[in-house]
Order: sequence, then C-alpha cells, then structure tokens
Amino acid sequence: MEQNVFLYDGDCGFCSGLASELSKLSLDKNVKFVSFRDLSPEDLKEIHPSLEPKLVAGNVQFVSGNIRHPGFFAVRKLSHSLKGWRWVSPLLYLPLVPILGMFFMSLLKSIRSKV
Repeated sequence: MEQNVFLYDGDCGFCSGLASELSKLSLDKNVKFVSFRDLSPEDLKEIHPSLEPKLVAGNVQFVSGNIRHPGFFAVRKLSHSLKGWRWVSPLLYLPLVPILGMFFMSLLKSIRSKV
C-alpha cells in the first residue's frame, strides 16, 4: 500500500505532542499522523509488513511508500517538509548526527512518562 504514514503511541503524552507539533509544521499534506493504538495488528501489517504493536510502541515510525523509518530516522525523513525546519534538515545527515539523534530519542523514550 503506497502511503506516507507517521505512526506514534497515542497513549504517550510526549509521542502525541511530538506528532501534533510535526503535523502542524508539515507542509506535506499527504502525510497521515496516526496513533497505532487506533489500528489493529492487521492494519499495521497492511501499512508495512514489518510493523507490529510492540515495535511501534517503542519508537515513532514513518512509512513512506514501502520504506519504514524508525525513531530518529522518522523525524529526519519528515524534516524535509517541516515549515521552518526543512532548510536545516541537511544537517541531520552529517556524520555522527544520527548517533546523537538515536541517543537523544532513546533518552526521551526512557523518560517520556515523566515529560
């Protein structure tokens, strides 16, 4: 199924807030922001064959066509179409930035219930 879907955990305040802000900033109106909690496991498999609730509960996911981008890479992929951010999105491709981004997302994930 060809689509652009940003999946997040609707039960997580941080994840919901992130998705809400990204949705407001997104200039690409073809991107759907969906809580995976509103989808069945079969719906997730229809979006991308590797998706399952446990995987999506751990990281935001951006599915563009048939390519899945998890966590930091989801935000990086989406950054190309974010109002005010798309001009700096190439910086997210510099060496070591993905490592820092994954660390930062992991840190946020560990404290997200407190944020």
